[in-house]
Amino acid sequence: MQTSPATAPRAVFYSETPTESVVALPSLWAQVGKYRPQLVAALIILIVGIGLRLVPWFGVPDRLTMDEFLYMHNVRLLQVAGPSEYWTLAEHYVEVQAKTKDVMLPPTRCMYIVLGWTWDALFHSGPQMALRHVAAIFSCLSFLLSGLFAFRMGGARMALVVGALMAVAPMELMTAHRELVDGVFGFWALLSLWLLWENLQKPGRNPWLAAYAFAIAGMVLTKENAFFAATALGGIVCVAAAFPGLKLGKVQWSTAVATFAGGLLGVAVLLSLAGNPQTLIEIYRLLVTKAEQMSFAYQTGGGPWYRYIVDLMLVSPAVLLPAIGGIFALRKESREGIFLLLFVVIGCAVMVNVKNGMNLRYATMWDMPLRYLAAGTILQLAGAVRKAPVLAAVVLVAAVGGIELHQYWQIFVQKDIGEPVTQALMYGVGIVRPAL
Repeated sequence: MQTSPATAPRAVFYSETPTESVVALPSLWAQVGKYRPQLVAALIILIVGIGLRLVPWFGVPDRLTMDEFLYMHNVRLLQVAGPSEYWTLAEHYVEVQAKTKDVMLPPTRCMYIVLGWTWDALFHSGPQMALRHVAAIFSCLSFLLSGLFAFRMGGARMALVVGALMAVAPMELMTAHRELVDGVFGFWALLSLWLLWENLQKPGRNPWLAAYAFAIAGMVLTKENAFFAATALGGIVCVAAAFPGLKLGKVQWSTAVATFAGGLLGVAVLLSLAGNPQTLIEIYRLLVTKAEQMSFAYQTGGGPWYRYIVDLMLVSPAVLLPAIGGIFALRKESREGIFLLLFVVIGCAVMVNVKNGMNLRYATMWDMPLRYLAAGTILQLAGAVRKAPVLAAVVLVAAVGGIELHQYWQIFVQKDIGEPVTQALMYGVGIVRPAL
């Protein structure tokens, strides 16, 4: 039977009913619209944080510190020797450091030195600007990682507040515009802390364990302060295992093995760069003995156990005060805050016992944990304004951020302080003033 054209079925080139993809697009757009204010806020925070680090809106330092000169000197030495002859830098350090009373920066901080050499080799910017660009990039990475870490721990609201506070953190901005290793080290320490958290939440994932070990190795290759951070990480693992009621995470033997493996990997690379174990041991022996005898370290590196609290109050009072409030508001179920607090407290307990070895630059690895604790207090205060909690949070964050930017401008731009020791910081904020 032949069908007439009028009754013949039409050729179907598209479905009469909406496909799943067609339905999904409006649904996806509705979800985007739902979170549009958060996305706009995140974009603004991102632009501000990256812009403040990559563009010196407040100017550049007029005076270089001795550490900055020494980093530049190491890059120049590497330009002459080449990366394949890195062991010559180690032998040169031992030979020169043994004859002088002044402390020279060790070539074991190879991550920063090699990256500075690499940047200069690629872009021909000179040792000084190469080191500064590397420091700025790692400050940006720390800023981005802080937001991701806060999101993984506390969700979008915490990520926005922590990101906003990190965007204008004075020490983060200071290290972004100087030829100093501390911002680079702060990134590796923060990365190690985040990866430990992830491995405690879902242990046994080999890629995450490998990343955790790699991050610890990066710390070791960046600065000897890795000992402080690694001790704090190990302390967290011990507390999580000893007090499961805190619910910090599940501790498995693989996490402990990854912690040690990362440290051993870093030491193995240092041994290969130094040439032999004797040279590496001598480098650290000379560094410790000379640092303890250095007059500048004696005058500025000592103090009581609360020295870092005083320094943080001078630089970031608007963050430290709500962070302390957040500490006292912690409860047994506040496992995220307890996790971050343990990192700060255990690390600080070790750092304050180093003879003549305290400096606020070493505490950059605490910037995100302290701001996470402060963010909890800020959100709690904003929540008390029942009619407009979001507006209250915006106002509070803007006020804290404004104070942070003013502190950065006053201390590190106007007074051009490159060594944030207590005496200099008191001068920077006007507590100590030169005689008339």
